[in-house]
Amino acid sequence: MSRERPTSAGPIVLSPTPAALHVRVEGSPVYDFLAALFAVSRHGRGLQFDVGDGWVQAARRALGRTLLQHLADFAAGRALFVSLVSLLERQARDRGVVGFIRQVEDLPADELVLVLLTSTRAARPAREALRAVLAERGRARAAALRRFAQVFPEELGRVGAVRLARRDPQVLREQLVQLLTAFYERVYAAHEAEARRRVERDVVTQRRLAERLPPEAFVEEATGGLVPDPTVVAEVVVAPSWFVRPYTLVADHVGVRTYVVPTKEEAHRGEEEAVLRVARALSDETRLRILRMLAAREMYAQQVAQALGTSHVTALHHLAALRAARLVRVVERGPLRYYVLRREALEEAAAALARFPEPSSARPEGV
Repeated sequence: MSRERPTSAGPIVLSPTPAALHVRVEGSPVYDFLAALFAVSRHGRGLQFDVGDGWVQAARRALGRTLLQHLADFAAGRALFVSLVSLLERQARDRGVVGFIRQVEDLPADELVLVLLTSTRAARPAREALRAVLAERGRARAAALRRFAQVFPEELGRVGAVRLARRDPQVLREQLVQLLTAFYERVYAAHEAEARRRVERDVVTQRRLAERLPPEAFVEEATGGLVPDPTVVAEVVVAPSWFVRPYTLVADHVGVRTYVVPTKEEAHRGEEEAVLRVARALSDETRLRILRMLAAREMYAQQVAQALGTSHVTALHHLAALRAARLVRVVERGPLRYYVLRREALEEAAAALARFPEPSSARPEGV
C-alpha cells in the first residue's frame, strides 16, 4: 500500500482509503477517572499536568502512605493506565466509575494479573509466560517465573513486574480495588460533576467534528498530532478527559487504539495555556536539541534516545512535552512511531501571544 511522506503542515495521509479506519467518540467518565489517577502517579515525575502541584499533593495526602505505595507498585509507568483502559474496553462503559470498580472486583484474580502486567503492546508477548506462572506451584512456578522475566520488557519495569507476579493474585485484586475505591471517594468524587459536564460538552463537539472530517484527519486533530497507521489499527476510540490536560494518553489493544484526549479549553484560556506550554518546552536545552534533530529529519523515539545518549523513557518524556505543546506530531508506520516537526507551530504560538498584549493573572492551583 502506498504511503505519502509526512509534510510539515496539514493532515498526514497514510492510506488512500481512510474510511477503513473506524472512529468512536466515548463520553464515559471512567476514562477521566483513570486519567486523574495517572496524573496523581506521574505529575512532577517527568510530566507536568495542568491540574497543578497543589491538587496533586492534596490527592496524595488523601490517599495516604499505604495506598500510594500500592499505586507505585501497580503503576509501572503508564502500564496501570493502559491495563485499566484495556479492561474498560472489554466491559460495559456506561456503568460509571463505581460500576467499573465493581467490574474490577468481580474479575477472576488470575485474569486481572494478566491484564495488569501484559496489556501494553510491548508486554503482550509475555502473557503466556505469565499465565504459566499463575498456573504453577513450587519449582515449576520458579521456572515459569524465570521465563516470564526473560520475555518481559526491561524498560517497562521488569523487576517490579516480577515482584507482582510472585504475589498472591487475590491480594493484588483486593489492594487494587481498595486503591480505586479510595481514590474515587476521597479525591475524584468531589470533582466528578464538573469533569463530567466538561467531558459531555466536549463529546458533542468531537462527534460533530468527526462527522465533517475523514477519520485520519479527525484523529490527528482530536489528539493534537497523533496519526495511526490504518494497516495496523482498525478502530480508534477518542475519549475526552478534563484531568489528562495537556497530554493525550494512548492505550493499545489488538487492532484498537484508545486516545484519552484533553477537553477543549475556553478560547482565551486555551490559547494562553498553549503559549505557556510552548514556552516551557523551548526553555529546556534537551528539547531544543530534539527540535533541531527533527528539523533535519523525522525520527522514532529510540533514535532520539540514542542521539541524546539518554534512556528510551527519558526521550519519551521530552517528546511528550513537545507534543503537548504541539511542536511535533507522531506518525505511525507499522510498529514504529515517527516524530515529525510541526514547522507551523511557532507561528501559531506567536499569533496567539499577540492576542494577549498584557500578562494575565496567575492561574490558581488545582482544578
